[in-house]
Amino acid sequence: MPYLPSMDILAHAVYGATICSRPGLAGGRTGAGRPWFRDWTAWAAMLFGILPDALSMGLPFLQFEHGDHVGHFFREFDGAGLIHYRYAHSLLVALAVSGLLRLLRRPLFLPSLAWPLHLALDALTHASPGKFHTELFYPLSSWAFNGLSWWQHPGLVALYWLALPAAWLALCAWRARGRP
Repeated sequence: MPYLPSMDILAHAVYGATICSRPGLAGGRTGAGRPWFRDWTAWAAMLFGILPDALSMGLPFLQFEHGDHVGHFFREFDGAGLIHYRYAHSLLVALAVSGLLRLLRRPLFLPSLAWPLHLALDALTHASPGKFHTELFYPLSSWAFNGLSWWQHPGLVALYWLALPAAWLALCAWRARGRP
């Protein structure tokens, strides 16, 4: 199966909105009371869901694609870019940002939890050892959970995507049962 980075990034955005927004699971039994696309927390959760990859690989990817580079971006991605990747994929950094937002911009706290969710999903779906394994406690530790590489297991990709509509259907059914 070819490596499709947009699929991974899109999945992080959708999982962020599914779990860390008012229309999603975090909204509880009542939800936002309006469609997800009209609730700003869904959009903010999507942005926080892609933030670790955007911060660490966004600019290098654009430079690679618009430069005179040959080869494959993800094979060539190394050096300072990989250090930025480690920081952006550190649970310590993500929780510190969420904690600051809880103190300074409380409404952003819930959507910001899509960042640690991104890291949890990456820890489970990026094998260790490997360049893109997720060192959750970086820079204090280089320990990484030994997950499965989603790009090498098509069944995992299918499960990853099938879980999303299942979660939304379950959420809708749960909310419908709670209405008078």
